[in-house]
Amino acid sequence: MAVEVRMIPVSQIVEDPEQPRRDMDAESLQGLADSLRQHGMLQPIVVKPLHNVNMYQIVVGERRWRAAQMAGLFEIPCIVREVDPEEALTDQLIENLQREDLRPIDRARALQIAKTRLGLSNRDLASRLGISERMVGYMLELLDLPEEIAEQVVSRPNRPAEGAITEKHARFLKQLNEMPEVQAQVAEKIKSDRLSTDDTAKLVKALRMSPERAEELLRGSAPDWAEWINPELPPLPEEETIAVAPPPTTTSQPVASAPAATIAQQPADVVRKAIELLGELEPAQMSPEQRVETVEVLRSLLIVAETLIDQLMEQ
Repeated sequence: MAVEVRMIPVSQIVEDPEQPRRDMDAESLQGLADSLRQHGMLQPIVVKPLHNVNMYQIVVGERRWRAAQMAGLFEIPCIVREVDPEEALTDQLIENLQREDLRPIDRARALQIAKTRLGLSNRDLASRLGISERMVGYMLELLDLPEEIAEQVVSRPNRPAEGAITEKHARFLKQLNEMPEVQAQVAEKIKSDRLSTDDTAKLVKALRMSPERAEELLRGSAPDWAEWINPELPPLPEEETIAVAPPPTTTSQPVASAPAATIAQQPADVVRKAIELLGELEPAQMSPEQRVETVEVLRSLLIVAETLIDQLMEQ
């Protein structure tokens, strides 16, 4: 069946109060209004009828409708559809997720609304929107940040941060939720010092390992944080050796040289070996002092593991 496009007066169209998009860039909106004034609206918006009031509510296209008002257009092309709330919400989400200028926090709020209203899991929501489950999880994590920080997060895929707090920065900032004052200071330092996500990861890791040194760490820079979280180990003491005469050899049989030892291992093998060694620990055989020291080291290991997981997931 052909889609019918109708011209509807702008004054008979209202926005959806549940629209996920809260803020629209004024400069971008003005640019669109100038284009509409010159060329008209080429792509219709989608509306649904509000029965008994001779009005229509926007399903998709609120930005174009606002720009049309700014351009002084009397009527605009619309596709009128009867849609249920679930379908309307899905359509709005898909439209907004495709927009680069939509703020990450608005995407996150929209996803949370959809999850709650439609009773969907992250996996179901990802399938409905055509994105990965991991991406849904990353977006929703923004809601765990304090609102004043989450509002500052911007989307800069494949571009330098240039002093902005990106979604990757936000993942590390979330690890400081239990240290709100320090978290706010790190957010400011990201902007003022134009920290990369790698530098932010090092700073957050150092702060979690040594929260009592927060003031000192916040005054430092990336080389200081790298040194703090990866201290150089002291050299091993030289062992005394006793010269031993080599055993006699015969010339009739050549001595086969032993293969050179190698320390090259697969990354996953290193982790498996670490788990195996940890499994050999016997807490019952430890002294109280050893238990305290082991707990502190394990806490540091957890921080290292969380940070490494975040870095691996970004690749």
